[in-house]
Amino acid sequence: MKRLIFCFFVLCTIFALTSPPAYSMEKGGAAPQNNQALQSPLTYEGASTIGTKIMPDAAKAFTAKTGVPFGTISDKGAGAGFKAVTEGKVSLGGLASTMSDKEKVAVAAWQIIGYDTMGVYVHPGNKVKTLSMAQLKGIFSGKIVNWKDLSGADQPIVVYSEKLSGGRATVRAFKDMVLGTDEYGPVRELDDAVDCIRDIEKDPAGITASSISFATPKVAAAAVDGYLPERAHVQSGKYPLKRPLSLITMMPSGNVQKFFEFMLSPEGQTIVAKHYVPVK
Repeated sequence: MKRLIFCFFVLCTIFALTSPPAYSMEKGGAAPQNNQALQSPLTYEGASTIGTKIMPDAAKAFTAKTGVPFGTISDKGAGAGFKAVTEGKVSLGGLASTMSDKEKVAVAAWQIIGYDTMGVYVHPGNKVKTLSMAQLKGIFSGKIVNWKDLSGADQPIVVYSEKLSGGRATVRAFKDMVLGTDEYGPVRELDDAVDCIRDIEKDPAGITASSISFATPKVAAAAVDGYLPERAHVQSGKYPLKRPLSLITMMPSGNVQKFFEFMLSPEGQTIVAKHYVPVK
């Protein structure tokens, strides 16, 4: 009998050591809140890269698996999502740029669920097929103003961007990765990335930076430092423009926690992989 008990103990120990660890959120600096009204239905506000390309499929699959319903899924931008989460207006939000220390301190929990590749898009007729990081900085800061200076046609460069003051994650991420301490130069500001891509389709002089999830066959991706925004180049680190996609919340428990765990599960990561590079 003692031998059987010993064997059972050993098997349990082996199982505990070899079983995959439970998923856990990254802890933020704010105290967790408990608003049961936001636990069912779950609601989302934040980056459109997450709100339009991940959340619809993820919410549907999560509800089918758990029975937990989803309510509003909005994509007004990372800034709007951060504000809504910290003010206790939505269950979870989405950011599409590296979180600052200030942001991490202001939320109760956060979790990277994947990586978005940012492409630089021009009209298909543009002769310029590759740009260096230094040239991108020159273009978007307004220091390089004509395509002829890049071995292209003799025409002024028209930079399209989502609204610079709109709290969009793409604007912030591109500045962090490319402009650094420089500011954006003259740009044609539009509401969102979809509008920018549509204008590039029609403007031979245009250029914009956008998530590859919004690209269409009617625009061309310029190589950056010699590499196109392809998955292999992103994973190898050769393509430089990528940003983390993160979920944030003030309620790291209950159904919110279950959704975070779902997004890191094989099923959730498969949904992320439809448009982005999964984290697992």
